[in-house]
Amino acid sequence: MLSANQLTCIRNQRILFDELSFELESGQLLYLTGPNGAGKTTLLRSLVGLQQLQQGEVSLNGQPISDCGEQILYIGHKPAVNEWLSARQNLAHWFELTQQQADCELLLQKVGLGGLMDIPVKFLSAGQKRRVALVRMWQSDAKLWVLDEPFTSIDIKGVEVLTSLFEKHKKNGGYIVVTSHQTLPDELVDKNLHLTYRF
Repeated sequence: MLSANQLTCIRNQRILFDELSFELESGQLLYLTGPNGAGKTTLLRSLVGLQQLQQGEVSLNGQPISDCGEQILYIGHKPAVNEWLSARQNLAHWFELTQQQADCELLLQKVGLGGLMDIPVKFLSAGQKRRVALVRMWQSDAKLWVLDEPFTSIDIKGVEVLTSLFEKHKKNGGYIVVTSHQTLPDELVDKNLHLTYRF
């Protein structure tokens, strides 16, 4: 179970969220919505231990989230790729850091970048850069996926592929927390959480 208990975050003297609690069972997806500035990205970063909270705690299967690094895959709203490296080099670096063995060429072919894998990422489109970052989902053994706007700059076919990947992860008992400006299919969403902008 993913458990968030009494989370409170204050930034620039403004309360983003206060005493926020929720739970997510194995095999469930939480769809996080709200207007810009409501704190969606801050909440996602808080769930994976990248954002300091004024109050509250997050745990995964009874363990503090700070002890669960290997069980978490976090992909932010920015691609987080080295634009001077190629897509293949970026993947090789990621997998070396996580001590994973992976066929980078095969993975890039799966996301439609087979003919572009050796071009510096700076020359790729926004959608192609996004796909370089998202490739990690195909290789990840993490139980918890926390994804900030994964569908940004992704075409219709790409959205279908990602949706299918979400379904597979859920069937395997994974947890997904995702925010998106695109409406997710009702059958994919198990829980909704809406943040409001607080002045």
